[in-house]
Amino acid sequence: MVTRRLLSADANQRLRAGDLENAERGLVALVRSAAHDLNARLRAADGLIAAGKTEGALAGYVFVAKEAALAGHPLKSIVACKILVNIDPGAQQFLDALGMRYGAGSQTLGRAVRLAPPDPDAEVPAAAFLPPELSADQVFDLAAQLVTSREGLPGHPATVAPIPLLSDLPPEAFGRVLGAVQLLRVAAGDTVIHEGEPGDAFFMIARGSVRVVKRTAGTGQLTVLATLGGGSIFGEMALVSGSPRGASVVAVEDADVLRFGKDALQAAARDSKVVDQALGRFTRERLLNNLLNTHAFFKPFDRTQRQQLAGRFSAHEVEPGTVLIREGDLGRGIFLILSGEVDVTKVDGTDRVTLAVLKGGDVFGEISLIEQSTTTATVTASRHSTVMFLAREVFDRLVQGVPTLKEYFQQLTEERLMDTNMMLAASRTGDGGEEVEEVLADDDLVLV
Repeated sequence: MVTRRLLSADANQRLRAGDLENAERGLVALVRSAAHDLNARLRAADGLIAAGKTEGALAGYVFVAKEAALAGHPLKSIVACKILVNIDPGAQQFLDALGMRYGAGSQTLGRAVRLAPPDPDAEVPAAAFLPPELSADQVFDLAAQLVTSREGLPGHPATVAPIPLLSDLPPEAFGRVLGAVQLLRVAAGDTVIHEGEPGDAFFMIARGSVRVVKRTAGTGQLTVLATLGGGSIFGEMALVSGSPRGASVVAVEDADVLRFGKDALQAAARDSKVVDQALGRFTRERLLNNLLNTHAFFKPFDRTQRQQLAGRFSAHEVEPGTVLIREGDLGRGIFLILSGEVDVTKVDGTDRVTLAVLKGGDVFGEISLIEQSTTTATVTASRHSTVMFLAREVFDRLVQGVPTLKEYFQQLTEERLMDTNMMLAASRTGDGGEEVEEVLADDDLVLV
């Protein structure tokens, strides 16, 4: 049995190897058996351009750009548009049109139902394949006709779903930003980003899938953290926080990936503030959702209660040097770090001792609330950070009403007070400070 997945992988491999006629035969079979397979149409246009059938290829790219946009598959449309712009800069008009349909304020945005892509494990019927006696020219001619045919395609929906992040941009910014985006056409096994490298871009998957992997310190063994498919976004957290990449991303299959580089986005200078605000808002939502699903603070609550509780937090962007808690003050509430880094320090005699470095996912400010005392340390942002703040009055009602939450913070308070005493003792003797600091810094959940 020949499945769509196997035939697609075979066609991609043949395209890379230059076996264009047989690649095109496979792609034609994919389209003939499922007219709405826009990925196969796009790759058939790739085969035409590689074979020198430029006119048919351009018509195919234009068809996919328009059809994907109208059918509610904007990322596929962007890929076709980027290919067209590389051939003819005048094709920027297609990206501008996308901005009108998918940008902020568009009347076509809303709840949408679109036709699902074909089942990759479905069998491709024998009748979908072209007869073997057809010549190469005949195969390419049929492919050019098929790629631009609407036969078998459904009507277009009245409304389309917004694109995460991009639909926050007004239409004029949308087109200019997409003009600065880089299209990466990667093969299975290619590495899109490397663990440890600077976070200078974020990415959207338009076609194919990727795997997020992390190398274990010491053993060097790779652990798979996630597999991401079409429509997924990755890399934005390192870009916003300025942190090195926490993991590598490798293509599982041939994929089209849109790279939103910081330098490229800054080229659209008029829109850089709008883009930064949209990216920051999107990243905060992603980080907050991660915390809601994983942090011990939210575990006693169901999904609805978590969302309601999250709404009681206020979000704050803080610059390096900002003092969030000052030692000796009355505790105002509790903080959760969404991204960035803070230093926890305490005055000991004439010295200021660093007790911990806290990062994304860490909580602080709980000791003075649990102990009903003044704050025991100073907390200062060491990098640009995003923190969530919950006022003392709300926190007090929560821990009184939820016993497991009170137990969690009581235990955390005891451990941190013990660690503080150990750290101060170590700083006075000049022995073991680094080891204690490492233990304290890893005390809470840290998001990668």
